[in-house]
Amino acid sequence: MATGVNKYEADMCAVCLEIYRDPKFLPCHHTFCAQCITDVANRHTGGTFPCPSCREPTSLPQGGVAALQANFYIKKQSENSEEMCKLHTKRELEFYCVRCQEAICINCKMTKHEQHQTEDLHTAIQQKHKELLTDKSRLHKAEEDLMGKLKTTRAEHQVVLDKKAAVEKNIRDRYAVMVAAADKFRDEALDSLHSVSTEIQNGVTQILKQQEDDLEKCLDIQRQVERACNSGRASDVITAVHEMKTGRCSEQAVEKLTSQGLKTVCRPVLHFKVTGDVILQKTRDFMGTVTKMEMEVAAPEVRVVKRFPCGQEADIEVFSLCHVDYDPPGLWVSYERCQLKEDAPMKLCSEDGNYHKQNDDEVGKVSNKRYIKGRSMSLTRRAGCIETHCKSLTTANFSLNNDLSGKAGVKIITVISTYPFKTKQKTEFIINVGAHRAFDVDDTEQFFVVVEEPQPPYVWRKVKLYRRPGADAISSYSPPAHLPCWQPSDVCFYRLGGQHVLLVTDEENDAIHVVDVSSGCLRFVRYLAPGCPWLIQPTAITVDVSARLWLACRGGTIICMEPVDM
Repeated sequence: MATGVNKYEADMCAVCLEIYRDPKFLPCHHTFCAQCITDVANRHTGGTFPCPSCREPTSLPQGGVAALQANFYIKKQSENSEEMCKLHTKRELEFYCVRCQEAICINCKMTKHEQHQTEDLHTAIQQKHKELLTDKSRLHKAEEDLMGKLKTTRAEHQVVLDKKAAVEKNIRDRYAVMVAAADKFRDEALDSLHSVSTEIQNGVTQILKQQEDDLEKCLDIQRQVERACNSGRASDVITAVHEMKTGRCSEQAVEKLTSQGLKTVCRPVLHFKVTGDVILQKTRDFMGTVTKMEMEVAAPEVRVVKRFPCGQEADIEVFSLCHVDYDPPGLWVSYERCQLKEDAPMKLCSEDGNYHKQNDDEVGKVSNKRYIKGRSMSLTRRAGCIETHCKSLTTANFSLNNDLSGKAGVKIITVISTYPFKTKQKTEFIINVGAHRAFDVDDTEQFFVVVEEPQPPYVWRKVKLYRRPGADAISSYSPPAHLPCWQPSDVCFYRLGGQHVLLVTDEENDAIHVVDVSSGCLRFVRYLAPGCPWLIQPTAITVDVSARLWLACRGGTIICMEPVDM
């Protein structure tokens, strides 16, 4: 490795920070000591190694490092060139004035800088070079941070566009149902969508431009430091160091560049109101109004691992899902055809969405006769006496019979396995609940939650929490205050980040609410997967034995999510 006193910045190897000894020229036009290149090459296999400066892969010639081209220019320059004082042109620069932060000669030291603290120039330059390398590393980290934030913002920009397309499709689908009456209101909804989406896009575009400008500033700073590191002039190094300490390259300035990023994300969300059979009187409400729904950016808790359509029908609403551990495992799906307003047969799909079979006898039921929705429950239909069973328990059946009288019978049958026998323990009690759409029970079998269909004059469903064997709900869920309206469609107890929570799908706002139940009171905590572009009007949710979440969205799209720590 090179040794001795470094006289010239141009003669300094970027690896050992000393004067070149046997300088070798790489194909990427960077020069290093032969021994330094040998040390770098020995740490890599396969005959290739990255350039220490630009990381470009370099292949060793057949003769090894010795066969690399020698940099005769640097060698000659280091032997013949000298850097002279600007005031005393015949004097070589030998000292560094700490107070004035400049290189001086012996005459300057004895006159203008006589009372100033000075250091040996070459020792000072070596120290400044080390400081520059530290600053260079800091700038590289800032570049990585900015690139990561820029990538996130670009992805968010695309999600907004995708969400806009999904909402526009939703608007057009609703328009098709009542084409004769909805012409005027369709145009109003599309205009509001364009206005809200443009506002969001403009905001994201502004952040994108700012982050791109910040990244260019960071790269420009790096180029300045790179030039100083490769410069042969001590004054260039001193200027660069001064800039790094007090100018636009200072730590405060760079930290300010990297401190900007997305704090919240916005989505165009379609809000609409429709009840019963009064669609024609509620055309404007049915068509919906587009608003901007804001959700805080947070570290992802789940990731999408599968997405597929559950059937060939384009106009369907899935209202119940149940994962089963068959061989191979699959999903029981129960849905209705929206246009025809009729229940379709329950069918079994594979985890990839391939059709297996359907059960024509089990219309409107899934997962051991889990009933669809309260609106169809009437004494004139056999739905009034259908039992609905919990979709998540493996050791117990939790059934809820609704006789439309304002009360419901709850029956829990726990299977107790004592080899070689199995026994069943039954618990029954009555709760005060109206027609229900969905429900679930926690692992302790003490708490259960019901999505209750609205009773006039209310138009929205309610989520109620019960503790057995109590007859009355102990808590009702209130969504976040910023939501003008919401529509719960399904519920599922789940373990998220080590905590037991309740997940509530909200088809009105394309969201999954994470609800705290630890105190026996339903309390909103946050949204799950707020950036998922495929979460469009979720209608059903369930969890399998592997802790994966399965969701169904309007139109028959099935989404599988798993925790990020799996």
